[in-house]
Amino acid sequence: MLRKTDIKDLNACLSLFEQSVKTLCAKDYTKDQICAWIKIDRQQWEEKFKYDEIFVYEKRGKIASFISVKQEQKLLDLLFTHPDFVRQGLAQNLLDFILKTYLHNEIYTFASLSAKDFFLKNGFELIRENKVIKEGQNLKKFLMKKDVVYKN
Repeated sequence: MLRKTDIKDLNACLSLFEQSVKTLCAKDYTKDQICAWIKIDRQQWEEKFKYDEIFVYEKRGKIASFISVKQEQKLLDLLFTHPDFVRQGLAQNLLDFILKTYLHNEIYTFASLSAKDFFLKNGFELIRENKVIKEGQNLKKFLMKKDVVYKN
């Protein structure tokens, strides 16, 4: 089931994010990079839940995947799936849903090394490699863009 989030989903999404990064990104990032990446700024996440459009996909009564979009910035900010639910099309369903309801003619994302191929397969083009420094760690990301045909 796909639904809009509520602040009560914050803890479940934070846990999913941490488990996803630790498990699914381990082949692309070092242990130190992952530890830096998952260091949570709870206030920042609370702001996301307050102002961003965030949708979850629930499966077996649990949040299995979530996506967040900052419409004004034309930015797909977060897209994570719990390791127990990968390769089941949940991230694809969430992305397709967002693109069907998206109000702009282009959308950007900063994809991780682990997610880059997913976005390339979905018609995003690579604009440039981007490096993010977090907790003294250099995290490789990729600025990507997709042209979107608005469907009313």
